[in-house]
Amino acid sequence: MSDYLTLGLAWLKARDLAGTWADVSGFLIAIVGFGATLVGVRKSKNAAIAAQQAAQATRDSIRLLETIVDFSTAIAVLEEIKRAHRETGTSGTLPERYATIRKQLIVLKGSKVKLSDDQLAVIQNAVANLSTMENHIERALSNKTALPVAKFNSIISRDIDKLVDVLTALKTDQEVRNGAEQT
Repeated sequence: MSDYLTLGLAWLKARDLAGTWADVSGFLIAIVGFGATLVGVRKSKNAAIAAQQAAQATRDSIRLLETIVDFSTAIAVLEEIKRAHRETGTSGTLPERYATIRKQLIVLKGSKVKLSDDQLAVIQNAVANLSTMENHIERALSNKTALPVAKFNSIISRDIDKLVDVLTALKTDQEVRNGAEQT
């Protein structure tokens, strides 16, 4: 076998074809190598895009989870306000609680989680109700008058029910996303 190789190389050398064959084979190797490099670059780009999409999905999922926690907290605070109404009627701490929960709801309304127009309206309605009730409490405190506890708790209960509906929809959305990520 080595004899044939030696004879083949000698023949190529005698006709000055050895350099040409080396050039041609080097060119072919370069073309194949360049093609393989392009395939590798495309695979790397696709992997980077997939990683970026996964990171964005994770950020969205975390935002949704934070929003769910904030809604749960807001509902719990509203329940505390109802208890405070029953226990103390008009209390000097109530305006602070109202202001705090209003701010939290406003932040929820402006969250980066996509909320439907109906869900945003629920939050806005609760904010408006809390603002009105806060003004009534401020006047009751300054005039030393009684607070219509039953009426206020009824309004807060309706707002809680609607906020629970929004919370349930967000939890369902989270479960759907988690199910989609696992498949």
